[in-house]
Amino acid sequence: MKETYVIGIDYGTDSVRALLVDAATGETIADSVFSYPRWGRQEYCSPAEACFRQHPQDYLDGLRHVIGEVVAARPDAAPHIRAVSVDTTASTPCLVDRTCTPLALRPEYADDPDAMFVLWKDHTAQREAEEITALCASSEINYARHSGNHYSAECFWAKCLHLLRGSRRLRRDAYAMVELCDWIPAVLTGADDPSAIRASHCAAGSKQMWAEAWGGFPPEAFFEALDPALLPIVRNISKTNRTCDHAAGTITPAWAQALELPEGVVVGVGNIDAHAGAVGAGIRCGTVVLNLGTSACHMALMPSDEMGGRLVEGIFGQVDSSIVPGMVGFEAGLSAFGDVYAWFRNLLCWPLEELLVQPGAPDAQARQRLAEECRDKIMGRLAEEAERLELRADMPLATDWLNGRRNPYPAPELTGTLTGLRLSTTAPEIYYAFAEATAFATKAILDHLAANGVAIERLTGIGGISQKSPFVMQLLADVTGREISVIDCKQACAMGSVVYATVIAGCYGSVEEAQRALCNFPSRRYTPRAERHPLLMQRYERYKAQGGLPQR
Repeated sequence: MKETYVIGIDYGTDSVRALLVDAATGETIADSVFSYPRWGRQEYCSPAEACFRQHPQDYLDGLRHVIGEVVAARPDAAPHIRAVSVDTTASTPCLVDRTCTPLALRPEYADDPDAMFVLWKDHTAQREAEEITALCASSEINYARHSGNHYSAECFWAKCLHLLRGSRRLRRDAYAMVELCDWIPAVLTGADDPSAIRASHCAAGSKQMWAEAWGGFPPEAFFEALDPALLPIVRNISKTNRTCDHAAGTITPAWAQALELPEGVVVGVGNIDAHAGAVGAGIRCGTVVLNLGTSACHMALMPSDEMGGRLVEGIFGQVDSSIVPGMVGFEAGLSAFGDVYAWFRNLLCWPLEELLVQPGAPDAQARQRLAEECRDKIMGRLAEEAERLELRADMPLATDWLNGRRNPYPAPELTGTLTGLRLSTTAPEIYYAFAEATAFATKAILDHLAANGVAIERLTGIGGISQKSPFVMQLLADVTGREISVIDCKQACAMGSVVYATVIAGCYGSVEEAQRALCNFPSRRYTPRAERHPLLMQRYERYKAQGGLPQR
């Protein structure tokens, strides 16, 4: 193979990351991270209303920054870069005009959150999601059957309908709606017609009710019955999607010059971040990849012929070729994982922010540093103390549904709970209870997949929590009763995009071939402690009872 490099870009919840990788060896030559500034200031968000929006300018600034940094780090490699592929959070869509420009990039919409990208975890469209689920159930064809017979507020059409219903001028000016994983490749390739872009098969099948079984998207009559306001969007959305081993096009001369990339660089069809992460982790049949970040996505594969058309009830997505072409991809997960821990940290840090930090005080800078130091160290110390606890049946018990339950059996109306508190209850015991709850939720998903014929032979952990918290990973192993391998790859999602990029660059003939060559990472193993399992299972049964999950 000639000297060839590719770039994989991962748009996560808090930041965008890029890897410059040698296509022959898988060696990371350079990497870069850019945190979204507006998101960091929590602009355009209202957590109390489950409203989370991100400005497209943050995405564009991040694109320039991360590619600029990796190219600058190895200018000798730049002439040999052949392909760029992108993955993003999903469903994270935005209303666009006829030129595929997000409305928030137009002056009159610059500060309108409804004209921005609606982040995956935004739940403002819950009412619309319930309407879609009900209409699917009453239709001759249940168009939500590939998402467990349930359509989520986290998904494309619910968000679209919610935005259109909320604003007359958006209904007037919106021409189409585009997923973030489709928009970034469209930007790089100069695609300026929303109906003509090469969209992600993964996003279409997983989040937009697209399926070959009914000829693409549901028919216009379905959307008209839901709300006629959707019809213009339905007619203008791209009907062409491809798997991520295909090219979306080539980079425009203007973007090649701006990013100091060679002209002719191929840009891949976009993908969903968790699906790309599974590929970067080397997923194959029998592997469940646990992508553990702000939320959790659990990804699995099965051969299409072994499934025989069977659908698994109550999961988030089951789509042919969504992760690896030619295989059925399964997606399940938690709507809040790391977010649960972050919520508890913020709760404990409230006195620091409200009482210690006083901007006008003479020692304001010293106070700010002390608050930040405490905030940075608190989770590590809580984990240390939680690990030392002697497990007891009467310890506080929590449920993790602070953002509803995604799987199994979606229940967005559920809320988190904490029971069994005493005057002697400590902060480490409460932290343990919430961490244990996220492990119980993971076990419920794995048990559900296994009961429905999905092969589970090994667990692989990726994502920030897997890298940073041995306590959580050991707890997951103890609760599930399964060994978990955490691969030594801090950017598995970006690495998945690297794999796709090497295929579209012609370096490998398939995703599986590229995985075998590139995804050979050392791993750290967490082995379940059998002596803890019986008591954990007693507590697990109590956890399930609080959320209406099937009992033994």
